[in-house]
Amino acid sequence: MAKAANPLREAVHVCAQRYRQYAGDKRARKEFARHCQALGLKLPWRDYLRARKQTGCEVREYFAFEFYKKDDAQRDTYLTLQRHDAFTKAVGDVNRAITIPGNKVLFNMIFGAFLQREWINPSACTAEEFIAFVKKHGRVMVKPSDSCSGKGIHIFAYEDDEKTRACYDELVGTGALAEELLKQHPQMDRLNPHCINTVRVATYTDRDDVHILFATARSGMNESIVDNFGAGGVSVAVDWKTGKIIADAIDQEYRRIATLPMTGTTLQGFRIPNWDKALDVVRRAARLAYTLPQCHWIGWDLAFLANDEVAIVEGNWRQGPLSQNTHPKGIYHELKELSKKL
Repeated sequence: MAKAANPLREAVHVCAQRYRQYAGDKRARKEFARHCQALGLKLPWRDYLRARKQTGCEVREYFAFEFYKKDDAQRDTYLTLQRHDAFTKAVGDVNRAITIPGNKVLFNMIFGAFLQREWINPSACTAEEFIAFVKKHGRVMVKPSDSCSGKGIHIFAYEDDEKTRACYDELVGTGALAEELLKQHPQMDRLNPHCINTVRVATYTDRDDVHILFATARSGMNESIVDNFGAGGVSVAVDWKTGKIIADAIDQEYRRIATLPMTGTTLQGFRIPNWDKALDVVRRAARLAYTLPQCHWIGWDLAFLANDEVAIVEGNWRQGPLSQNTHPKGIYHELKELSKKL
């Protein structure tokens, strides 16, 4: 009876796999058609299948990296999510919640020298201390400790002690933190004055060096307080050696944007201020991160301040691959070669 059951289980398993593939392709086809419509393109589905077979790309990566404009050799340079997962596993940056850069409270505790701002943990202070902190700064940024893509981030403004105590009661025990608001450099206000326009700098660190792979600037498209691509912002390639923007931006629908609508600022040729200082900050922070477990591959979000300092807003552990968008080529082969050394 057991022998008869084994072929049956195998047949059921094969059928389940085929159904999952069918259902996944059905969803992917729908997403593919939606992006084609948004971009006004007529692209063959078989071209995506070809790119997926070669690189393991998801539909959103096919459009984010504009694979429909690239040949096989160009496509092969990009780090896709499938390749990313294999790479992070190979270097030991495995997906465990205990890792320091994945938690904003722990990150701030260890990387305090790079923050350029005061912050407070409601779960580790009294109500009176929290009220005094908010009253001192007037307006503070409240962040969930484990959020991403700007989710849950909001500004709390001091009105009176009672309302601030109520805010404290909501936050205590949740893992959230509150931070002093940064004042950004006037040059960055030219992108969008309503949010801190950050630059993501990607590093891979081994025992001998900090390797910078790419840099990508982000900006909000409206009056939102966050610039995250996942929250409706745009991203654009930066030459990491010079701090100069080298492309048009791309939005969530993967449309190219040459000029920011909020300010009328043209992106290509725009220079990020104090870039040499930014690279120094990143290299020092990455070297510190290397002393922690599972912290080789990190994306550093930098803010450029009115006092000419550079602040780290956060470190993105196991950063995803989408920040390669608008770059003329990806970093897959460079990263694969670097990963041979830990």
